[in-house]
Amino acid sequence: MMAVQLLERCRSVLKQHLAVCIFVLFAAQPAMDVLSFWLDRLGMSTAPSLLLRMLVLAATALAGYILSDRRKYYWYLAAVCAVFFVLHMAGCFIAGYVSPVADFTNYIRVIQIPLFTFCFISLLKADPRTFRWVKAGFFISFGIITIVVLLSVITGTNPHTYVDTQSGILGWFSTTNSQASIMSMLTPVLLCMAYRAKQPWILAVVAVLSCGQLYFLGTRLAYMAIFASTIGILFVTAVCGYADKVKYGILVLVAAISLVCFKISPMYEHQMSYGQTMQEKQSVLNSMSADRGTSVLTEEEKEEETSIDKMRQFNQIYVYYRSDLVQRFGVEKVMENCNFSTDVSQITGARMSKIMFCSLLMDEEPFSSRLFGLERDKMVYKGDMYDVENDFHGIYFLYGIVGLILFLAFLAYFLYLVGWALVKDAKKYFTLDAGAFGISLLLALINAYNTAGILRRPNASFYLSVILAVIYYLVKIRKYPQTAKSSRRKSLFALRKKKSV
Repeated sequence: MMAVQLLERCRSVLKQHLAVCIFVLFAAQPAMDVLSFWLDRLGMSTAPSLLLRMLVLAATALAGYILSDRRKYYWYLAAVCAVFFVLHMAGCFIAGYVSPVADFTNYIRVIQIPLFTFCFISLLKADPRTFRWVKAGFFISFGIITIVVLLSVITGTNPHTYVDTQSGILGWFSTTNSQASIMSMLTPVLLCMAYRAKQPWILAVVAVLSCGQLYFLGTRLAYMAIFASTIGILFVTAVCGYADKVKYGILVLVAAISLVCFKISPMYEHQMSYGQTMQEKQSVLNSMSADRGTSVLTEEEKEEETSIDKMRQFNQIYVYYRSDLVQRFGVEKVMENCNFSTDVSQITGARMSKIMFCSLLMDEEPFSSRLFGLERDKMVYKGDMYDVENDFHGIYFLYGIVGLILFLAFLAYFLYLVGWALVKDAKKYFTLDAGAFGISLLLALINAYNTAGILRRPNASFYLSVILAVIYYLVKIRKYPQTAKSSRRKSLFALRKKKSV
């Protein structure tokens, strides 16, 4: 009885201070990133920032549980996560466990996504005003990120997105792809909120600062997010009947400037540098092939070559360019995995190399590893980490087929909610908020597929969790005015009920 009373008292206190808690939570995300950056820059352990993230996660989980009116679902989630990790650990013990503690820490990073999603759904249910506070939280995070980036430029401490070309503005943040993902998820929501403001200059300022950061970050996905956000908001506002010529002009101008300045962007500079490097490597590879007499073969002769012939011709090329993989797995396996390609981008590309490493590593492990995944520490070879740079591939290699299916099923549920709402009554559910958060979700999934910047990065996955929770809120919780379609459906239901009586 006392426990119930204590729980209700805590629930009441949390509701009274819910806005402050949400604002602090959003402010803490970039602050923890900055702390981690400076600890690393000063040569200190990043354990304090990791511990702080764990405490924030635990506090949020506790608050969500207290505020929830369906606490059993938290227990269901805990049961699924616990059972899966036991199976994952069993598979790792069979294969030979290297570091269970580090493996568990990495697992926490992944299960943070459903846990934070559950918590924010509970927060959104607890108070009708929470949705407004969450959107304000996006602005708080954005404001802190913007200040940090400006300070890094002013003080000359910007670490650059690309160290080799000294280009791109990253700010006091450690992971390029994560920061690009965060800004990509924030921008559509920020533009939507600013679009609603009466004064057009607010939209102009927000568009310049948000899209400007995406532009100067310099990644291809960040650059793409500029157009996905601006054009996406133009489309959403047009469909929802909020067309405004002045505001449209601002969004079009920002997109146009970004497009015109394409060839002076950090992204273009890096791509040109990378392309040149690949051309030089390809020239070396071609000369090596010519020295071995492979260039005199006709197309028909190349098709008739056996695997053994190809290995004899190209093995030195693979030994030269992929010595690490060759030493670990042998030249035959590496060449077969590359399909005996002489394309230097396929042989030397970092992303392809890491996927190849993990794929070959998976082949060596017991079948249980295919079901429940590999230990991350096994992906280290000679001090280099070969954890893949694509999140969905990473989920598969780390947690196997079962883990990937569970995670995809979790994401699929929210995609189902979107599809269900649009089919049921698009006019009712397709609002400015729905459109903005829908664009953010789409950009998040694109980033997750192409980079390792979201699903296993707590700083970025936090925003993905919020977006998923908001989608649930917009479809399942939020009250909408009746549309003609929903009214007609209710009338038909009432008529059928009357007839049945």
